[in-house]
Amino acid sequence: MQDASWHLEVVGMARIKLDPDIMNYEDPERGYAFSKSLEKRSAELRHNMDGGAVVLSPLIVREEDYRLVDGYCRYTTLKAMGVSRTYAYLGSL
Repeated sequence: MQDASWHLEVVGMARIKLDPDIMNYEDPERGYAFSKSLEKRSAELRHNMDGGAVVLSPLIVREEDYRLVDGYCRYTTLKAMGVSRTYAYLGSL
C-alpha cells in the first residue's frame, strides 16, 4: 500500500508537467475537445480573477514526477499570467 499523505508546498510552475493524454483528449461524438474547453474556462477564470472574485485552491501534483493531477484551468491561467510559483498539494496516488 502506498503512502497516501499529501502536503502543501510552494512549487515552481516550470516543474509541473501536464498529462498529454488529458491535454489531447477529444470526444468527436459530443464535439468536445479538452484543450478548447480549457481555453474557454481559463479565459473565464482570468476574467473573474481580474475582478477579484476568486480564491484559487492549490493544484494537485503527483510528487514522484510532478505530473498535474487536478487544476488544469488554474495552472493554465496562472501560467498565462506569468506566475512562476504556486501552491500545490504534493503526494502519491
